[in-house]
Amino acid sequence: MHQNPSAIKKPILIIGVSISIFLLFLALYSGLLLKGAIPDKEILFLISRFSIWLVLALLFFYVSKVEKSPFLIWKETEYSLKFSAAALLKTMLKLFLVVYLVGILSLLFHLKTKSAHLTETLTLFHKNFFLLFFTCVTAGITEELIFRGYLLPRLEVLLKNTKLAIVLSSILFGILHYGYGTLIHVLGPVRWELYLLCNIKNTET
Repeated sequence: MHQNPSAIKKPILIIGVSISIFLLFLALYSGLLLKGAIPDKEILFLISRFSIWLVLALLFFYVSKVEKSPFLIWKETEYSLKFSAAALLKTMLKLFLVVYLVGILSLLFHLKTKSAHLTETLTLFHKNFFLLFFTCVTAGITEELIFRGYLLPRLEVLLKNTKLAIVLSSILFGILHYGYGTLIHVLGPVRWELYLLCNIKNTET
């Protein structure tokens, strides 16, 4: 029987959030941890992606057996096709502007934008289409479910402050991109995440 998210004991939420963040960092950087044992870069990259799916599976288990609540605790909102199409267009335009502004700022402040790790990853993608496809699917599904589905709503319940929960979730999301090797790869996701989540919550209210 599911219980109301606000009725879940605070220590249980804290443990779940803490473990999820720790395991997510461990999964994403598992390639670095296993670099000495497994020299094949493609296998290392696949291990890190499979590890993220494992984190998601463990979270579902924790929610079901320990929290005993729905995994997705935000109420679903239905929108008209017209509203969805307009929102998608606005989002894409704003995304383009954010990317353009980040590019200008990187030139003005001479920020490093090229990453050896990212270049290496793109080389792997050129050689292995399955790796590219699996990475895109993994990022699209696991990031949404772990961050927007699990972490953010529970941070909101714990902190009792929507804006603070959004800021903290966005910072964590950006830090997870630190492995790409440059400040831009951290700041870009943080700014985009803040914009996206704030718009979601504003629309719901």
